[in-house]
Amino acid sequence: MENKIIEATIEINAPLHKVWSVFTNSDITKQMGGYYDTNWKVGSSFGFKKAGGNRLTNGTLLDFQAERLIKHNLFEPNSEKIMAVITYNFHEKDGITLLTGKEELTQPLDKATFDDASIGWKSALDLVKQIAETL
Repeated sequence: MENKIIEATIEINAPLHKVWSVFTNSDITKQMGGYYDTNWKVGSSFGFKKAGGNRLTNGTLLDFQAERLIKHNLFEPNSEKIMAVITYNFHEKDGITLLTGKEELTQPLDKATFDDASIGWKSALDLVKQIAETL
């Protein structure tokens, strides 16, 4: 099971509703370079679109619990073959939000690719933190 699960957690100095809005309010999400293209209903299409409209990822929304959890799968490019399941967990205590992102890959990655993906997760969560803390 080596190199199949990437998990990163970050503490954000912002209340949960602000962190949640970074994901669910497309006007705010666009600060990350795009927005989630979905209707937020379990079973619906889920993907990330660049601000210009090009869809970068495709998948299906698997679970959605307002201000608690977003879970979706991710298809391989130009396919409906699942390559990963991604879960975001949100927890707040005393105005501080703990955000955990987890990517469960269907196939292991080589060490260099896994390390790059792990760095990418850290960068993505750092950006969420930066945006939420300035709202």
